[in-house]
Amino acid sequence: MGAKLTENPEAKKKASDYWKTYLELKSVHKTADAHGTSHSVVHRHLKAFGYRLKGEKFTKQDDQKIIAYYMNTPASSFNLDYLTKELGRGQKTNVSRRARELGLTDKSRIASTEQKARNSTSAKEAIKQHGHPKGFLGKKHTQEVRELISENTSKGLSRLTEDDWAAKNLKQAQTKEKNGTLYPARRKASWKQQWAEVGGVRNFYRSQWELNYAHYLEWLKQKGQILKWEHEPETFWFEGVKRGTCSYLPDFRVTESDGSIVYHEVKGWMDDRSKTKIKRMAIYHPEVKLIVIDAKAYRSLARKVAYLVDGWA
Repeated sequence: MGAKLTENPEAKKKASDYWKTYLELKSVHKTADAHGTSHSVVHRHLKAFGYRLKGEKFTKQDDQKIIAYYMNTPASSFNLDYLTKELGRGQKTNVSRRARELGLTDKSRIASTEQKARNSTSAKEAIKQHGHPKGFLGKKHTQEVRELISENTSKGLSRLTEDDWAAKNLKQAQTKEKNGTLYPARRKASWKQQWAEVGGVRNFYRSQWELNYAHYLEWLKQKGQILKWEHEPETFWFEGVKRGTCSYLPDFRVTESDGSIVYHEVKGWMDDRSKTKIKRMAIYHPEVKLIVIDAKAYRSLARKVAYLVDGWA
């Protein structure tokens, strides 16, 4: 149905009209009412022609487009409206939020003159149409109200036990993992993080060492020494931890030739946080076999196989 719909010029025009109304009304049902049709018809047209509705999750392809645009577009040419349109999104704030979750936003980036003008016009139009946010323009909380807010907030937090805090932190971390933001990419880093394709699969590698090791695992797979390898497929949780890190995401899951599972962690620099994660893995998941490739082990491996493995840099 969707394929036939996209071949219909009239349907394409309808979808465009529906989209314009949707951007204004922010609701499929209201858009349907405005055009005198059903919400299912509106939804089918918008989906068929690639328009993205509010609340739809960003796909891996979306993330790749966002990362490429943020990484390769100079400040003088940066246009969030353009990127939003390319992604088929209605709200650029959602695109900006996703970029921030991916570790791409840069507060020090100076907006171009054109971008400043667009921001100014957009803000003025929004205030003119909707009024100042929350109607609090020109107003301030009195000192008495500030103290009352502070007191009530402190009381609420003071009632939380250590178990409450642990549950709260764990829930926040699990929500971040669900949204794909528990381990965000860092835009300004010195260890050559990048998107790369190894073995026909594209992943985000957090260092050149990690990427080289992926090439090494693919080499082992091609030689038949392992069945398969996966990059960051599983997060381990430390239930009941009251302070500090409550999860661990190993770099690789390797399926050996006998079917057994082993996790590999490439760790050139072992900071205190990393040490804690590895120690807690042994305590909370003793059944899991974890191999840590530290700087010494990595360099030893590089001397032996770097010239044999395609892609090793």
